[in-house]
Amino acid sequence: MKELHLALQDRVLFWDPELGSAAPVENGAATVPLPGLAALCLKLRPKHRLWFCDGRLSFVVDELSESSVLARLDQGTIPLKSSNSVFLPDSPSPFSTMTPPDNELLRALTAEGIRPDWIALSLISSPEDVRAARLEIRQLCKGEVKLMAKFETRTAVECAEDIIKDADGVMVARGDLGLAVGYVQLPGVQEQLVAAARKAGKPAVVATQILEGFAETGLPQRAELSDLSLIARQRADVIMLGKETVFSPRPIECIRFAREVLAYETRRFERASRSTAEQTPPSPASDFVAK
Repeated sequence: MKELHLALQDRVLFWDPELGSAAPVENGAATVPLPGLAALCLKLRPKHRLWFCDGRLSFVVDELSESSVLARLDQGTIPLKSSNSVFLPDSPSPFSTMTPPDNELLRALTAEGIRPDWIALSLISSPEDVRAARLEIRQLCKGEVKLMAKFETRTAVECAEDIIKDADGVMVARGDLGLAVGYVQLPGVQEQLVAAARKAGKPAVVATQILEGFAETGLPQRAELSDLSLIARQRADVIMLGKETVFSPRPIECIRFAREVLAYETRRFERASRSTAEQTPPSPASDFVAK
């Protein structure tokens, strides 16, 4: 779809093109194709919200049918465009971790003799999701594949330690996670998840909106520098540059800049830690053990 520029209270008719029917018509409303919408209509109600572009666009549902949703823009000023996910903050929406397209892709890879090193599981909510996906992937791939648990829901955060036990790695997927837990709580949740992964000896990945300002302008935002510094201090193992390398005129520059900042900050914190350890006098307990 072309970018759609909307004003507050403008109406949009979302419809499901996968049903094979033509786009419906609603007076005064723009029409936007949303594949898979028919399955979501069962979970939506009037006054529920639809969030796009990592929550920067918020629509409120006015009317529903079996395969379309009439909604009005409630918050946001950026254009609505393709290749963005939809988030349903008011709707209980359990999803199957492995979808039919996922299974089809893994069968095709297996037929070519290709086995992925990692598979990232989106929108998990329990350790059972990880275990069920592992069984399915083991059969499809004819062997073991490492599973990355993407934390994007509040329910996943609430049982994080149990999920981490069953997963091989952790991804703090801050886009959907920020919407799920609230932006005020997001930094604390990130710290909690990275610490839990390190305690369990599992790789920890921090993702989403790390250097998008730098990717667009070539000049890092001060908040982006602080974000990279915090990630280094928390000792995450990996950062993921998504839009910075996929929808960016500066993919290589983003990678080089992130590596430079992270390497510098990691060395700085390691030196500070050694200095603090050398200056800390032994406690009575440690003195007693030494004797």
